[in-house]
Amino acid sequence: ILNHKNVTMKKMLSILLSACSLSLFAQEQLMIDEASRAMSKGSQPSFLVEIPQTTLKDVEKDWLKYLNNGSKEKSTLTDGEYLQKGAVNKNISSNPFNVYSRLLETTAGVRVTIWLTENDSVFISKESNNDQDLAAQKYLHDFAAQEYQQVVKVELKGEQDKQKDLEKDLSGFIKDEEKSAKKISANRRSIQRAKDAIATNNADIQNIANKIVDAKNMVANTISDANANKGAKKTLKDLEDQQNKEQKQNEKQGKDIDEWNKEIRDEQRNISDSKAKQAVKQADIEKQKQKIKDIQTKLDNIK
Repeated sequence: ILNHKNVTMKKMLSILLSACSLSLFAQEQLMIDEASRAMSKGSQPSFLVEIPQTTLKDVEKDWLKYLNNGSKEKSTLTDGEYLQKGAVNKNISSNPFNVYSRLLETTAGVRVTIWLTENDSVFISKESNNDQDLAAQKYLHDFAAQEYQQVVKVELKGEQDKQKDLEKDLSGFIKDEEKSAKKISANRRSIQRAKDAIATNNADIQNIANKIVDAKNMVANTISDANANKGAKKTLKDLEDQQNKEQKQNEKQGKDIDEWNKEIRDEQRNISDSKAKQAVKQADIEKQKQKIKDIQTKLDNIK
């Protein structure tokens, strides 16, 4: 029984998903639905289209402009129904005609319904005149495609801007890595110079140490000669001072090396952190590229 319920639920879910897919496909294809609908002149043949992602404010402005193209009359609005007298479209009729229309904002976009007539008594429909019917469908479809293309272009621009921001972030992480790498290279050069200086100082210290031995011997050998002994002691002190100075320089170089090594470790951690951020950001960019590609495909398929 449980298995039967699971199979039934799966079938229902499959049907629901299929219905959603068909609904979305229908919206993107801008299908024109022709049927009789209520309006100010009673129930009359009409043409209806759903324009996805649009808002009433934007569609209304463009629709009135679209209706008025070539007409000498201005649109009027009565009880939510627009009337454009003297509309002009040679594909529909060689004579000016009237267009009644209603606009309704939905959760998906804007629904546009129109009724077309030359005399306010006979409305264009498939039954009355097929050529006019097809032309009327094209008239409404062309407007819907125009509006849908506009909103998708805005959507595309927004996603392209997001990609630029992501790429800017990625560039920043790369620059951070390069900066850390340069810092590491500079510190390593400084360490090598310090080690070279320490080696030179050690050689000097050893040389001074040998001279100190000689100076101490000189002090011991000149005890009987006050002047000579005084000079020998000064020479010994100068050598010892010089030796201390060299040793202090080595100690300072050693501390500098320790600090540079610490900075290198810090920068290596920064590089690891930057590389991790780059990987995440690059993945985001690839996802964004695919999103842009999908939107571009959607735009290209609006016909």
